[in-house]
Amino acid sequence: MGKVSYMKLKGSQNLRLRLLLATLSSKSIIIEDICADATWPGLRPHEVSFLHLLEKICDDCVVEINETGTKLKYKPGIIMGGRHLVHDCGVSRSIGYFLEPLIVLGLFGKKSLTIRLKGKLYSLFDPL
Repeated sequence: MGKVSYMKLKGSQNLRLRLLLATLSSKSIIIEDICADATWPGLRPHEVSFLHLLEKICDDCVVEINETGTKLKYKPGIIMGGRHLVHDCGVSRSIGYFLEPLIVLGLFGKKSLTIRLKGKLYSLFDPL
C-alpha cells in the first residue's frame, strides 16, 4: 500500500462540509486547532456523532482524534450506503445537521441508503 498524503486544514469552521467534501473526493484530511482557544477545546459531541455516522455508511473509513479533541485525522472510505442502519444523533443539534450530508452521500453510495436517525427528546419532568 502507498503512503497516504493528507491535506492540512486549521480551525473548526465548516467541519461538516469539509468532511462531506473529503468523503466525496476521497481526499484524506487533517484538521488542527479545533476550537483550540475555546473554554472547552476540541470536538463537540454532535461533531463526534457525525464522524461515527460517516464510519457507518463508508467502508474502510479511518478517524483518529487526539486526546484533547483538537486534532482530527480523517481518511475517507468508499461510500457504501446500506439498509436498516440506525444512528443515535443525540439532541445537541437538529436532525437536519445529520440529514443534509446524508442526502448528498446517499446519492453516491454503492447500495441504497436506509437509515433511522434517533434522538431522545427530554421533557421538563425527566431527571437529568
